[in-house]
Amino acid sequence: MKRVSAHSQPRRLEPAARSGFTLIELLVVIAIIGILAALVLPAVQQAREAARRSQCQNNLKQIGLALHNHVDVHKVFPSSRRPAATSTVRAAALLYLLPHLDKGTLYDRYDFNVNWSHSNNLPVTSQRISVYECPSSPNPERLDGDPGPPWVPNLVAITDYAVVLGLDVRLGTSLGYPAPSASAVLSSPLNAYEGIMAKNSKNGVASVLDGLSNTIALVESAGRPRVHRRSGLVTTDLGVSRVNAGGWCRPASDLLFAGSDASGTVIPGTYAMNRTNGDDLVPLGYPTPSLYVTEGTSQPFAFHSSGMNTLFGDGSVRFIGESVDIRVFSALTTRAGKEAVADGSY
Repeated sequence: MKRVSAHSQPRRLEPAARSGFTLIELLVVIAIIGILAALVLPAVQQAREAARRSQCQNNLKQIGLALHNHVDVHKVFPSSRRPAATSTVRAAALLYLLPHLDKGTLYDRYDFNVNWSHSNNLPVTSQRISVYECPSSPNPERLDGDPGPPWVPNLVAITDYAVVLGLDVRLGTSLGYPAPSASAVLSSPLNAYEGIMAKNSKNGVASVLDGLSNTIALVESAGRPRVHRRSGLVTTDLGVSRVNAGGWCRPASDLLFAGSDASGTVIPGTYAMNRTNGDDLVPLGYPTPSLYVTEGTSQPFAFHSSGMNTLFGDGSVRFIGESVDIRVFSALTTRAGKEAVADGSY
């Protein structure tokens, strides 16, 4: 018989090495990842917006160079051709810049004998021009239409930048500017205190008495023809709400500066920018002889945080904070108002 040693013991099975996470460990890891994402995501978003804002500034610099190339060739700044009567042939100031933005082929195809919305011109005016679009603006593929009447939607490509015609008479008189003469009103009851590129004008450098470096040429008026306010987009339905502006080929996309109230629903007002991108045309009706007639209804508006890129007459691009005093901004829109604007006031 086999003897069993007293020291011999049955083999004890050791537990297998543990793998994976416990539930608590997994929850801790998820929480850490969430905290890191919360810390990193705003920084990524800020970096992306900084890049978009820089690209927007570059767009305006290119437009500024095009403006001065136009002056070199024609001795005057471009301006929109805007006959006083409705249903006439019109042409936008931005159209005249195409040859100076490497878009000469589009310019050569444009038929100046008919309007921008005519079928002859839609192959040109439906083309997106990247330098006219701010990368921070949503839905760059959106289209503007012909205001008519009747309204015909989805015809032409947009711009997020607006030529500044000058200071709206309603705001100017409220700020103490002298009452405009009948001849100064230039076929519109709202358009009197001229900017560099007032419609139907032929202003050269010498006409800008306030100085090119003290006078705004273009501002951002992004998101048009959809109405945007500080509270957000009103609606995507342009039959219900729209700014009378948006197409880069439309003279009505020029801007008469008036400001608005804090909500962006009342124009003129005491806020210079970023309360609304324009007066809502639909409730106003079109045309309204006692108000805008054929003028556009845009106002300064950008999707950048806390301010707006602005092109001045000398070709410089400056970021103006949205807290700027409306009197200062008004002074910067006129070419010969002789207003005093202190350094560092914007």
